[in-house]
This record gives sequence, C-alpha cells and structure tokens, in this order.
Amino acid sequence: MAEVAIKSPKEKLIEGLSTLSFKEIKEIMDSLIQKKLLAPPSAKSIYKKASDITKKKKLPVEVAEEAVRWARARK
Repeated sequence: MAEVAIKSPKEKLIEGLSTLSFKEIKEIMDSLIQKKLLAPPSAKSIYKKASDITKKKKLPVEVAEEAVRWARARK
C-alpha cells in the first residue's frame, strides 16, 4: 500500500487533531515514536521539570511522592 503525505497549514492540523479522542492522539504519538520521528522526554528531563515545579510552588514532599506513584501505575 502506498503511503500518502498531506501538507496542511498548522492551524488546520490542530483543528483536525482537536476532533480526535485522547486514545487516537496517543496512537499517533506512539507511531511517531516508533518511527523515530519523535523522541519521548527523557527521565532526567521529566525529573528536572517536576523538581522545578515542586520547588517553585513549594509543594510538600507527599504530593511529589503521590505523583510518582500515580505515574508508575500508568505504565
């Protein structure tokens, strides 16, 4: 089967994506990652961003621990 590429302005692309469900968007993202067209964020960058947010908002350690438990449960 031949692959088709469609060129579209960014606004039209966003409008089209906004009609999709979260599951459909996740499938698209997974496909892009598998084709190595998109790299998932590294654990180090996620940790740094989370650390910055908790420090900036002065969140208690328990909140960060709960977030880690939640994220691990979603794997």
